[in-house]
Amino acid sequence: MTAPNPTVLDTSRPNTARVCNALLGGKDHYELDHLIAKPLLDSQLAIAMAEARRFARRAVEYLSHTHQVTQVVELGCGLPFYPDIGEIANHASDAARILYIDNDLLATNHAQALLTEPNNVVAKIDLTATAAVLAEITAVMDSTAPLAVCLSGTAELLADAPAVLDALTRQLRPGTWIVFSHITDDIAGDDISGAVAALGNAGIAFHPRDRDTITAMLAPYRLVDPGLLAPHRWRPLMTDRDMLRPQHPDTWDLCAYAAVGQLPR
Repeated sequence: MTAPNPTVLDTSRPNTARVCNALLGGKDHYELDHLIAKPLLDSQLAIAMAEARRFARRAVEYLSHTHQVTQVVELGCGLPFYPDIGEIANHASDAARILYIDNDLLATNHAQALLTEPNNVVAKIDLTATAAVLAEITAVMDSTAPLAVCLSGTAELLADAPAVLDALTRQLRPGTWIVFSHITDDIAGDDISGAVAALGNAGIAFHPRDRDTITAMLAPYRLVDPGLLAPHRWRPLMTDRDMLRPQHPDTWDLCAYAAVGQLPR
């Protein structure tokens, strides 16, 4: 029997996961990815992306300690960027179970190589294939234990994120938590438009959304205090693990929204 052709990673073109890694100050990218990210490193987009990651880490730690959430699904995990939310969940509980999902072969290969805690599972699935995503969650996660789904820094890359989240939400069990952030062009609109255009020229589609759209996406969830707001303002002092405190005073706005919510039981 003929062996299947190996999947080849294309390093000749920019890659979304690598460019995002470069925007966040990571090291897992090539020169062509850096060339795209470099003009944007001081942009509102890059600042908001960094704060969104800090928010996600704080939110996972909050859920782990306050609501005993031991299972986390990261939708669109991208390239590992420490401290990873799975690392935070594992630090909070020896029973933590993390499911990383991404449609990017590079991202999932890196995750499988680096995120090696015993209860970590990595799956290559397109997030728009919601039935497959839900099937993987069902197969991996304990239906009797608290569960959080993290969609932070990912929805902006989906052309129809509201429909994707709606399809997932309809099938997630009551009591499921969501950790959510999203870039917006409500704030610093010219800056964001320029960054979106630059990414688009590199073949990376980016979709900022306004507050009304994001509010509608989260409508099925009961948001915990302080509700939907800029990521650097979401419980900024809740954790001592996030050594990088928000870089901006509360009087500053960022071009992103963030929230933690729960599906009503």
